[in-house]
Amino acid sequence: MSTAQLEQALRARGIEATVDAEGAVAVMRLHGDDPQLADPDYRRSLVALAAEHGFRNLALEVAG
Repeated sequence: MSTAQLEQALRARGIEATVDAEGAVAVMRLHGDDPQLADPDYRRSLVALAAEHGFRNLALEVAG
């Protein structure tokens, strides 16, 4: 599992985010807004990307 490599893969998709690991879960914090997150297929693609980098799941931390 590599948070740095996952961050790099997200940047390649145009997503600016910080990723931390909590066990086998990648915790993603967006730097800005991503309206595509409303699309379930898009979210599934992000989970799949996290899995490609060795994570079992992906959590999105929402600032409030």
